[in-house]
This record gives sequence, C-alpha cells and structure tokens, in this order.
Amino acid sequence: MTTFMDVIGSQECPKPFGNTGTQLRRATQHDIPGDFRSFQSTPFPNEPDLPATDTKPLSSYLNENPPSASTKSPKSTDNHISEGENLPRNAASIKVKPKPAEYLSKALRNTGHALGNDQSTASDWPQLAHGRQNARTVGRPKKPSLPVLLGEYIREVDPLLSPTSDNLTGSKLDTALNEVFRKKSHDYLTSRGYDVADVTAWAWIMKSRNSHEAMVRLFLLESDNAKSVANTPTIPAFIPLHILRQQHLDAHTFRLLLIYSLHLMSGQPLPGVFNPARVPEDGSELIPEEFHPSIDSGTCMILVVRLIRHARRVWPQALLTIARAFARFLAVPKTEETERSILAARHHDRRKTTQFNNCLWLLSLPAKIAPYRSTSIQQQAQFELLRAMAAHTPVLPVSRQGYRAVVAVQLAHKKTKEERQSAELKAPSWPPWKEEKLGIDSQRGNDGMYSRAMQVLSQMKDAGYSHRLWEDISSILAGWDTDGSPTVQTRAMMRRPKAFSDTHRYNLDHQEVWVSRIRSTRTVREAWACFLSYQDRGLPPKAAIYAAMAEKLIYRRATIQNGIEQMSHTLPGDGREVYPEPDSARDIIYVPVEPPTLDELISQMLSHGLRPSGRFLGLLLQSASSLQSGLHYLQCSGLTEAQISILSTIRVNSRKYSTLDLEAFQAVPDYVFASFIKFLCAHSDIVSLDVNRGEILTADRFPALVATTRRTGPKTDLFSHIKKYPGHGHYPRGLWHAIQLTKLRRVPYTPAWTHILSALTRERLSENHGLRSRSLQRVLSWHQALKTLSWMRQRDIEPGEEGFRIICVAFARAIEAAIRHPGTAEHSFMLIDKAQIRDLKADSEGDSDFEALLRRALHVLKDQFDHLVLPASKSSAHAERSVFADISSNSPLSVPSILHTPSPATLHAFVRALGSVGDDDGLLHLLHWMGQSADQLREAAEEHSNGDRMMRRTLTAIRVFLERRHRRMDTRVPSDLIMQEAYDLISRTGWDWPSDAEVEDYCQPL
Repeated sequence: MTTFMDVIGSQECPKPFGNTGTQLRRATQHDIPGDFRSFQSTPFPNEPDLPATDTKPLSSYLNENPPSASTKSPKSTDNHISEGENLPRNAASIKVKPKPAEYLSKALRNTGHALGNDQSTASDWPQLAHGRQNARTVGRPKKPSLPVLLGEYIREVDPLLSPTSDNLTGSKLDTALNEVFRKKSHDYLTSRGYDVADVTAWAWIMKSRNSHEAMVRLFLLESDNAKSVANTPTIPAFIPLHILRQQHLDAHTFRLLLIYSLHLMSGQPLPGVFNPARVPEDGSELIPEEFHPSIDSGTCMILVVRLIRHARRVWPQALLTIARAFARFLAVPKTEETERSILAARHHDRRKTTQFNNCLWLLSLPAKIAPYRSTSIQQQAQFELLRAMAAHTPVLPVSRQGYRAVVAVQLAHKKTKEERQSAELKAPSWPPWKEEKLGIDSQRGNDGMYSRAMQVLSQMKDAGYSHRLWEDISSILAGWDTDGSPTVQTRAMMRRPKAFSDTHRYNLDHQEVWVSRIRSTRTVREAWACFLSYQDRGLPPKAAIYAAMAEKLIYRRATIQNGIEQMSHTLPGDGREVYPEPDSARDIIYVPVEPPTLDELISQMLSHGLRPSGRFLGLLLQSASSLQSGLHYLQCSGLTEAQISILSTIRVNSRKYSTLDLEAFQAVPDYVFASFIKFLCAHSDIVSLDVNRGEILTADRFPALVATTRRTGPKTDLFSHIKKYPGHGHYPRGLWHAIQLTKLRRVPYTPAWTHILSALTRERLSENHGLRSRSLQRVLSWHQALKTLSWMRQRDIEPGEEGFRIICVAFARAIEAAIRHPGTAEHSFMLIDKAQIRDLKADSEGDSDFEALLRRALHVLKDQFDHLVLPASKSSAHAERSVFADISSNSPLSVPSILHTPSPATLHAFVRALGSVGDDDGLLHLLHWMGQSADQLREAAEEHSNGDRMMRRTLTAIRVFLERRHRRMDTRVPSDLIMQEAYDLISRTGWDWPSDAEVEDYCQPL
C-alpha cells in the first residue's frame, strides 16, 4: 500500500519567494475535407492560506474564456476573451456585453445549430457562476477575437450560402462578407496567421449535428492541413474548448477530445505529421523536456478544468492521464526562464502553486459514475501532482485547498489492511476504544488507529494550517471526535467547504458536526443517543440532523432484509449498512427514550416545520414501504404544488401540459426524479397473463409494448387511486405511469431509465402462476427491454454498465424459457402482432421465429458490450493513429484502453447470456479481451467486496458452458481445440483454471 511518505519523499521546502467582397466570397467556397513531509513548513508563516497577491482563485479558471493571448506566435490559441464585470446576484435585468465564447454560442443557437446549446463549465460550482448566469447579453464584444469573428460569419454569411436560402444574391452576400470581414476584423485575422478559408473551415466544424461529428470533422481537417504543402496554421484552441462547453458528452466523444487535448498540451504532432526528432525512439515516455506546448498555461488550466468535469461524468479512468499531462505541462522549462528576475520567478512559482492546488481540488470532486470505486483513480491522479510539486525546484507547497482535496479522497477511499485490523479491534461499547481480543493484539501497536485521512489532517496542522469546521467534520468521519475519543471510521463523500462556515471561529455545535457524529456510528441506538445529545443541548431542529437519523433507520431495515449481518467481510463504516446491537447488555448504549420508527421520526420533523427535500426526499421515496407512505413523503416534501401535481398525474396527450407545468417538471432534481421512478416501479402490480385464455397485451401487464399505441383515455392520478382503493399497497399502472413521466423528461439521466429497465425485466410471477405463463412473460420481458433500449437511443442515453447487466440477465432468462417451452417465442410474436405495436424498424426485419430472436439478441448484446468497453471507433480513424491512442504504447500519457471496466458481476451476466445459446466463439472472444485487460479487471475486482469470488464464478461459468455441462444445453460435443485455447488464455493471464469442484458447485443450483 502506497503511503504519502512514499509519494513525496523527504525534501525540505525552502521559503518562497477597399471592396474585397468578391475575393472573400471565393474564399468562403473553400472545400472542407470529408508523505507530505516536504510540505510541512508553510511558506507563508503569517497566513496559513496562500496570499491573495499574485495568485489566481479557482473561479478565474472556471469562467468560459481563456486569458489574454500571447502575441508571440500567430498559431497560438485565441485567448482574446474579456473577463467581464462583477455582477450582483439579481442580475436578471442587467444587460451586459457577451464574452466571445457566449457570443459564439448565441450565434450557433440562433441559427439552429446543436453546438449552440452548451452549458457553462462553472455549472458544477454554481456559487462561482451566479454573477452572469441571469444577466442578459446584448451586442457584440468590442475587441476583435476569433470566436466573435466566427460567430458573425455563422450568423450573417452562412445562412446565405445554404442551398435552401431564398436570399442568395451576389449583392447581399458581398454586403454580409464586407460587414463580417471589415478591415479591423480582417487585419486581426491576418495577424493571427489565418484567412477567410480558415473561418469557413471552423464553421464547418461548429455546424455539426452533434459533438462527436464535430470532433471527427476536427481530426479530418487537421489531417487535411497536414497533407497541405502550404504552412497551414493549426486549428485554434477555442474550437475544442467550445465543444468541451457542452453539458453532455458521451464517453467516445470525450475520448477524442482528450486525445486532441493531449496534443495541444504536449505539442506532439497529430497523425500524418509525426516528426521523428520530436518523438522518443521507444515511444514509451514523454518527459517534460520533450513537451512543446502549443497553448499557454491559462488556456491549459481551462482545458484541464473542462476535461476533469467531463471525465468525472463519463470516464473517470481518464483522470489519471489528465493529471499526468498537466503535471508534465507545468514542469516544462520556459525558454526565457534563465533571463527571468528573482521576483518574476517567484511570481511564476506562485502561479504554478495555485494551479497545482486547484487541480488537486478538482480531482477530489466525486465522480458521477461509481463514485466510490473511482476514488482509487482519483488518489493516483493526486499522487502524480504531488510528485511533480515535490520534484519542482523550489518545492511547491500544498495549500489549505490542496490538503482538503487529499483528505476528501482519503475519506472516500476504502480501508487499508491496517485500518481494517484496527476496525476489527474496536470494542462493541461506545466510545469504540481498541479492545485486545487476542494476546497478539497487544503487540500490534496503534497501526491503523489513525487512518490515512487523519494522518493528512495531522500533517496539515504541522504545516501551519489551523483546523476549522471542515477539518473537524473530516476528523470525525476519519475516526476521531473533537474531544479526542474514537468514532467509527466511515467512508463518505465529504461536502464542499462552501456548504458551511469556513472561518477561524465557528460554533462547535454546528449541525454538520452532529450530522457527521450520527453518521459515524454503528447501530441505531448509538445514532439515536447522538441525536438525543443534540436535542439535550437545546440546539434548534435542523433538517440535516433528522435526515442523518432517518438514514440509520432506513438502512437498518435494509440491512435486515438483505441479510448483510451474516457477511463477515463488511465492517462498520464500509457502507451504509447499520449493524445490530451488541449481544452483551453491558455493551449496549443507554438511551432515555427508545429509538422511534421512521414514520414517527418524520412526523416529529414535520411538527417543527421541516420538510424533506433533495437527497433525503429521494432516499425516503426509494425506501417507502407502501404506495401510501411514498405519496405521503411526496406530499409533505419541499417540492412545489406544480411539481407534485405533474409527478402524480399523467395526461395521455402531452399537448395538454402547460408551459409552466413542464418548466416545473424539468426543475425537479435528477436524483429526486429517479427516486420517484424507482418508487413507482417498486409499487406497480403486474397481473398474470393467462396463456390458456389467450389474453392480449395490456398497459397494466406490459407497459413498454403498448405505451406508444395509447393515444386517448382518461388521465391517471396516483392520489385519486389511493382514495378510491385505500387498502391497495400497489398501483396496477405504476410502470406505465413511470414510463410516460420518463419519456416526458427532457434532461437525459440514465438512472431513471435503468430503474424502468430493471422493473420491466424483473421476475414478478411465482410458480403458482404456471410454468408456461412465467416462460411467456420472460420472453415478453425481453421484448420490453428492446423497446426501452430504442427509447434510450432516441434520446442519446447510454444504458451504462448497470443497464447492460440487466439486459444480459433478461436475455438469459428469455432463452431459458424459450428452450424449456418450445413455441413460447412464436406465441409472444403473435401477441405482439395483435397489439399492433411493431413500430421498431428492427422488429419488421424478420424476427418472427426463435432463430431470428437469437440472432438479433446476440447482435444487440455484443454491440452493447463493445460500446461499453471498447474505446476505438470507425469514425475516429485519424484519432486512433495518435501516439496517445496507441494501445501498445507504454507511455504514461496513453489514454486508457477501456472506456468502462465492467465489474465481475457484469462479466458473469454476459457469460451466461452467451453460454445460454452456445456461442463458443463469443466466449473465446470475451476471453481474449479479458486476457488483454486482466490488470484492469483485477483492479475493478479489488474495489468490490466480493470481487474475487465473482471473478472465479465468471471463469467457472466459461468452462461450464464450453464443456456443455448445463443441463439444458444442446447436445453438441465439446471441442477439444476450443477447450485447449480457453485453458491457455486463462492460464496466461495468471488466473487458475476452474477446478472440478468449482464446476460441480456452480452447476448445483442450475
């Protein structure tokens, strides 16, 4: 296990320091080609934080515009972007000049181009963007810049060049060209080394239908420029920066942006223009001296901010590559460094220090995809920056912000071996002091008692940074309370300092301190004792306190239902599980009042005028025990009446929704909406389909298959249903209701669709309903999964790993049902034809028999797997020739070879899907890929508590299906050649070939 001592070393930190219309028109017809010890001495003894002088706050990098441009090179990126004014919060009626990036976005938006619907990169930090977000921009920036010039071209000239334009006349076009490329603008364009044809080419990129097409065009244009005999300037950096402004990018598009950004940061040539003198001979390492950046440090910082933002959302594995590239960029020696004065050198080092610490902080923000599993990647990325800061001369100090960033990642990281041993030795009584259970425990010392997060907090104080509220909260979660007594080390995503006071003086009874105390407990009584202590102090009721206590009650019930108490590999604080009270009455904590039920706690909360909202409301909806309780939580929540009404009521005709209703609906937080969808799915009631009666499909039974054919009918109202049927705990049309709401939602949010996909394919019938009915519904569930996937494709929503696992399980069940009861597949097609819902193009291409069902299903599954894990794309062939995209390269700056590393459970589901139809070739191809990605798969397995066991089950399943040991497999004789190849593939990766005992144990429940 790597420690901070190993990362940094033992260096000491020193103290710092005429009429051109016709010509222009011709140009527009340009043919576009298809240990932390080195930081313990604070450099600023009078102020623990970095001084304001000569430093740049994070907010300055989060605006949408690069700093002033360097005039030394005409090929440098366009950085002439105004900073804008500081605006008040109520800036809705204030008119301001737009920034160049805003002007370009507005021009694209007004002309109907997709890339105009971008989103400020400061959206993750709304407190930094409040100044301009409500201000209305008018006019154009006064200073000339490339984005403004491009925006004017797209707005004024490009519509006249459209084949469908009715205004295509020479005079109008000449007038527009002369207006856009007036002397001042044309002179500026020429001074930057560009001409009108370049503007036309940039417009071709920006007019793309989506971000992925824009990146493909960008690489095509760069490739075309590389083949040109003329010294064509490179594409300015504001183009990829604008694409990175988009709110949503898929992983494949982001990968292309990352590859291009690495070329900008390193200065390495793009494919087709490689210079052997500038590329290492072995191609395995790009050291800082070989970096020749084509952008300045300000632009690079903005680029890194946006790359990290999207990496957190779609590809957390890329964070390590981004951190490595940024560290090497800042380590590049400047040509004028030897002539720089001491004062200028100190200023430059201060700027680097700020940038490093800002990047450390950005790397600590939780990932949107598997946030806890991504913490190991975030830790590695931070270590890269810390090594670079320690290797710098002089050593660059870690600021308060940087220390907090490292602490936040360590709090979310899983326990080390020493920390787990320490957790196992905690006494069952409270406080949980160390208890020697064996004689050898007295010799273990205090290893692990102070977690890595506590060690960083201690080093932070040694460096001169006083602890404030944020640090005290972190200390409680890290295992030690403010009075020096131990708590339970709890894995948690630490809240940002902006959420509460961050001054030297603060109230030790702050609500967040008590929230962390409640969370860092093991049992309900321990949490309840902490809750009562808060009340006994006479402190005001707070919603956060009630939310923390409610979490304990909810997860205790979930722990009992899931049987987590029998799992010895989980420890208190590893997850949300709440453990039972100690067996000995001597260890049970005394409370004057017994813990309440969840509903009693909510009633007490409401009596104080507090309403559940945000993630607390989402948790209540997901854990609702009945339809009535969930609707009660919704009704007493902090949502508006309009939002509650539209969530609980479905109008069949979407035109009947008013604009205000739709705006209120879209304003519902994503997590709350997804939780409500999960609540509806959990409390829907699917009626059995009687095979003997030949019933047709209905919306209550199979809502995905008939949802598109229902055009008329009464609206559905959840509250009216529970009034009419007060004893019903379920809603027969709950799934149909959930589907209509999700289709109405404009914001793409995968979890909501994943809940629907899971509900549509879930086993709902018992053996009492008849085997043929169960088999038929399994096959129809697969059709519902296909229908849901098509809806998601139409909305550009990726199923993700969870969605892929769900469809694999659904397919395996459907195939098993079809084999067990021949004719079931054909019966399902007949019912679908009767319902007249075959509106998918793929459905009309011959899937009316079992063999067609198999072929199409295998194609869907394999295509989904490839899209999930494989980074390469046929449309990005130019990008794939990049030195950073070469999978065989050992360069630290090579982009990861896998988009998403599937968990062992997902791999096991895929193996069962392939094996259920006897696809030996598919299993061998999967084995080849697993062998090439063995290291990544092992790392993924380590992040799961049962990862190693599930990986063994996956390998065992491969052997079982290849040997035809499944009792329902076909009668073909296993191939010795295939078995030998599978044995060699598994053995070469270091995994053991599954034993006969493992095979027998695996086949037992089948």
